[in-house]
Amino acid sequence: MRKALSNLKKSNISAKGTEIKTTHLYVKFKPKTEEELSILKRDSTLVLYTYPLDYEIEENGDFYRDPQVPNGQPTYQYCAVKVNKELPSGVETEILEKLFIPDEDKDDNTDKKSISYEMIDALVDEALRITGNIEEEEKKSNLALKILRSRWRPSGKITMNDDTLGNIGVEGLKIRARRWFTTHTGFTNIRGDFSCNGRFKRKARYRLDWERYQFALRSGGFSSAEKKGPRGKGKSWNWHITSGEHKYYATIFRAAYHYYYKDIKRLRRPKQNSFLRSQLRIGAFTQDNGSSLGIHQSGAHFAGLVTGIKIYTYSKESVQTYSTTIHELAHSAHYEMNKLNFFSVNAKVKESWVRGVEWELTRMTYPNYLGRERSTGDYTLVVADLIDDDFVTTASETNFGYYKKYEDQVSGFTISQLEYSLKTTQSWNGWRDRLISIRGSDYNNNITRLFAAYE
Repeated sequence: MRKALSNLKKSNISAKGTEIKTTHLYVKFKPKTEEELSILKRDSTLVLYTYPLDYEIEENGDFYRDPQVPNGQPTYQYCAVKVNKELPSGVETEILEKLFIPDEDKDDNTDKKSISYEMIDALVDEALRITGNIEEEEKKSNLALKILRSRWRPSGKITMNDDTLGNIGVEGLKIRARRWFTTHTGFTNIRGDFSCNGRFKRKARYRLDWERYQFALRSGGFSSAEKKGPRGKGKSWNWHITSGEHKYYATIFRAAYHYYYKDIKRLRRPKQNSFLRSQLRIGAFTQDNGSSLGIHQSGAHFAGLVTGIKIYTYSKESVQTYSTTIHELAHSAHYEMNKLNFFSVNAKVKESWVRGVEWELTRMTYPNYLGRERSTGDYTLVVADLIDDDFVTTASETNFGYYKKYEDQVSGFTISQLEYSLKTTQSWNGWRDRLISIRGSDYNNNITRLFAAYE
C-alpha cells in the first residue's frame, strides 16, 4: 500500500497529504492442544480461518489442514485483527504482516475515515495492479470499472430436504463472506435467509462452519465440519442440501441450535463456552457404532479436550438424527445441573430422563414424533407418562415391553418441574419420592404404581 501511495503521489495531487498507517495485523495462531484452540474459540471477536488469508483456494474440498501440523494437533488458525486488540495469551502467535485496510465498509463501522473513498479506490487499484492481483474483468474502461465498483451486500438462502418435514430453512447458521482480510457475517433466519453486515466492491468468497459460539461440529472426532461456498461479485449463495454429509451436519446443527438458542420449555442449557471452559464438540460420524446411536462423554465437562458428544446416525432418517442429538445434549445439561453428583445418579434415572427430554423437545420440531412408545431396560417412558394422559397401547404391544393404560394414572407435570426434581436425585425410588413431595401425598399411590411398573 505504501508503494501504491508512492506511485499515486507522482501523478495525483490529492494523494500528497495521504499517510499509510497500520490498521490491522495478520496473525497466525499455532495451538498445540485442543485446550489452546479452546482459548481462541472463547473470543467471539476473532474471525478464525483454518487456511491462510493471502491465498485463493482453487482445489475442491471444504476444509484445509496444514501438512506441517503434526497428527493429533489442531491446524493453524489465521485471523486479521485491529492493531490495538489484545491477543489471547497462552497460544503461540506469529504476526505475519502489518496491514492497511481502509475500506471494510461494515454496517456498524464507527471509525472515522481519514482518506476519501475516491483515494481508497485509487490505492486499492494500484496495490492490486503492482502485485498482479487485478482480475481480468477489471481490466476494462473507466466506465466499466465504475460499474464494477458498485457496492454489493452478500446474502442468500440455505435450505435442506428433511426426510419428514420436506424442504425447510436451516436456521441459526453463521455465514461468512471474505475478501482478503475483510470478513462480513450474517445469520440465517427460520426460512434460511441471510444478509451480511457489510458490503464489498469486488469479489468475495462465502463460507460456513457448522458451529456457533457454544458448540462446534466435527467431521468424525477431529476435523472441523466446514463448507466452502461460491466466489463472485453481486452473487447470492443459495444452497439447497439434499443428501450426503452436509445434510447430516445440517440436521445435527439444527438440534444443537434448538437446545442452545431456542425455546426449550425452561430447561437448563448444555455445557457453556466460557472462561476456563470450551465449546461443546459434537462428532458427526458416518460409520455405525453397533446398537449405539449416540454417546455423551462426561469428561468433556472438565478440560473439554475430548469430543463431548458423538452421533452415529448417518444412515438413519432425519428425525432419528435430530432426536439422538437432543438425547445426548440432555445428558450434558443434566451433568451441568448435578456436576460431580452426576456420576452417582442411577443409570435408569439418567436414561429415562434424557429419553423424556428427547421426546418433549423433538416434538417441538416434529409434532408427530413417537420415539418414546417402547420401554427398554433403563430407557423407560416415565417422563412422558408423568407429563401426558393419552398413552394408549394394544395387547400385542405389551409383549415388547409396553405396559397397560390403567397403570398410568399420572399426568400434568411439566418438563421443567421434572428437571427440578432431579436436582439432588440419585436413585430411582429417590426420584419417585421427590415427585410425590412436589405433587402431594394424594398422588402417592399413583406415582408409586407408575414407577413400580418400570422396575
